[in-house]
Amino acid sequence: MIIRRFTEADAQAVSDLIVTTLRVSNTKDYPAETLEALARSETPEHILERAGWTHFYVAEEDGRILGCGAIGPYWGSTEESSLFTVFVHPECQGRGIGARIVRTLEQDEFALCAKRIEIPASITGLPFYRKMGYDFKNGRAEMDEERLYRLEKFRTPLSVRQVADPGEKRRIAREILEALPDWFAVEESREGYIRASGEQPFFAAEQDGRAVGFLCLKETGAATVELAVMGVRKSCHRQGIGKALFADAKRFAVAAGYEFMQVKTVRMGCYEDYDRTNRFYQSLGFRELEVFPTLWDAENPCQVYVMQLNSPLDVLLRRRSYRGKFKPDPVPREDLTAILEAGLAAPSGCNKQTASLIAVDDPETLAALRVVIDPPVAETAPALICVLTRRINAYRDRCFAIQDYAAAIENMLLAVTALGYQSCWYEGHITDTDRICDRMARILGVPEDYELVCMLPVGIAVSEPAMPKKKPFAERAWFNGFQKE
Repeated sequence: MIIRRFTEADAQAVSDLIVTTLRVSNTKDYPAETLEALARSETPEHILERAGWTHFYVAEEDGRILGCGAIGPYWGSTEESSLFTVFVHPECQGRGIGARIVRTLEQDEFALCAKRIEIPASITGLPFYRKMGYDFKNGRAEMDEERLYRLEKFRTPLSVRQVADPGEKRRIAREILEALPDWFAVEESREGYIRASGEQPFFAAEQDGRAVGFLCLKETGAATVELAVMGVRKSCHRQGIGKALFADAKRFAVAAGYEFMQVKTVRMGCYEDYDRTNRFYQSLGFRELEVFPTLWDAENPCQVYVMQLNSPLDVLLRRRSYRGKFKPDPVPREDLTAILEAGLAAPSGCNKQTASLIAVDDPETLAALRVVIDPPVAETAPALICVLTRRINAYRDRCFAIQDYAAAIENMLLAVTALGYQSCWYEGHITDTDRICDRMARILGVPEDYELVCMLPVGIAVSEPAMPKKKPFAERAWFNGFQKE
């Protein structure tokens, strides 16, 4: 069974799943007329509408959708999220599918950026959500007018920091590795990792005031760095901690000028625990390089994975639109300059160069801009890039200003990704009828013959952005004619 993002083609199957579950699982707790009214509302069109403003997931097995769930902002809040539409087919309940769906939702971008997650729980679902760690909102164990219980869970945000003190590095490494005997049972190798960690670039993940994971890097050549050792407390597996550690480590490696990263583990097919490790490295983008059957010993053949850091295609495929919170770390002026230069290097119709750019990293100016951006977006970004355009005809009355600034924006988004930051293209939000862009332009002193058309927040993301579901290649791309080959 897999948990994947919802697609438009799933709407009818999800609607059928919800209606069936309501009619079968909820009948003991609600009157038939109440359930039928709900069933009539859960149409494919309603599902598609909800999927438009939430991150919607489905559980699928052998092509059949067995469960679903969604997460989105709680009444537009940037610090609170809510779960919606969590259902498991009656025939499949009791298999842990609901728990997997909820854990997936709790690792979504909306959840990782939230301090609190709310769920309107039915009478039927109340025991399940209580088991998943949700408690009554404000301590009130009462149903609302919809005969639903309002439950909530508070999250302590995960933080990743680079540790400098050698003693602290070794202490954290020992604490984590000794708690992972399935992977680090051999004392000699475990002690070797702990000793070496004190002198290596070291990243610690912390939650609720304690270390829950760490990662060390080791230089193996002028152009190559190795993910030397990594550990996450077993109780914290599958919570995105490993990915968060890797994101910071990769950002460090890129900034340090390394071109490749490698990692070693036991080859797939030998042990179940290491098979999960292999799949984790593959999910990060590592590719198989070579197996050394006797590097360690015959029972533990060594699989070497490798990743090219910041190849052009890798950067393009890694780019994501990030709408979550940012860490407070400032963006160095040299990085902002590199991003601006990438934008200015974009192609321009007839070379009229109609796009201009303003990077904002002054705290007072950022604060003034945030006052006029309503509702607030990107309010925690330590830097903003504002895109300006002006009409310059290329020939006759033809102007390519839109094409020019669109190309500049894409170049900058790729540069942002290559440098280890995240961003999102905000245009409609500020150019709508309320013309937020004009108020921003006045703050920045933009002349009247220029129009501010877009803003890009830039910073280090608090959470790893989710991969959006893309339509299959064959539905959007062809050779030698429309829908051919």
